[in-house]
Formats: sequence, structure tokens, C-alpha cells
Amino acid sequence: MGSIIAWIIRLFFTNPIIIAGIAFAAYYKFTYAPQIIKYVFTNSWVPYAFIAALGFLYAVLVKHVYYPNSKKVDWKATILSSFSYMFTIILAIVFTFAVLYAWDYAFTEKLDNYLRYKKM
Repeated sequence: MGSIIAWIIRLFFTNPIIIAGIAFAAYYKFTYAPQIIKYVFTNSWVPYAFIAALGFLYAVLVKHVYYPNSKKVDWKATILSSFSYMFTIILAIVFTFAVLYAWDYAFTEKLDNYLRYKKM
């Protein structure tokens, strides 16, 4: 069981793309209200451009795809691989938003009951 947990931690928290997605979602979650987040992601191109640029730069600068048995970079395959990094960032953002909002709403009932008790 410990090796499975270690594998999950190593997989998710040592991947810079997933860390970037988590940081991106945390920034938007803790900086803006939920209504503004919905507005930004539906009416603005800036978050999507940032995600695309981050995925593209990671693929081009860090994760090159080489031709088989060669040291020559296959630029077409490298640029196409950037789409998988963009998709990974989006998944990390979605899961991070889900976890953060679930965490917020998990304790609201206890807090409401506590505040009602304190008012009396």
C-alpha cells in the first residue's frame, strides 16, 4: 500500500505540468470569487492563452521528441506533444477546482451550526 501511495505522490507532485495546473487553479480560486472565475473562463481568452503557452513552452524547451536513433529533434512531433501537456494542465485545473470547492463546502454546515449557536 505504501508503494502505491509513493507512486501517486511521485507521479502527481513531481510533474511540473501538474504543479503548474494546481498553482493556476489555486491562484484563481483564492484570488477571485466563484462568479468571477466563471466569467473569466467563459468570456476571456487570457487563461486559455496562458495554458497554451505554458504547454507549448514546456514541450519545446524541456520535453523534446527526437527522431528514432538520432539526436535530431522532431519538431512536428514536439509541437504536437504540446497538446497533451495542455490537456494535462486543464485536467489538473479541473481536479484542483473540484477538490478546493469540495473542501470549502464540506465544513460549511458545521460552521453554520456553530454560528447559529453563538448568536443565541
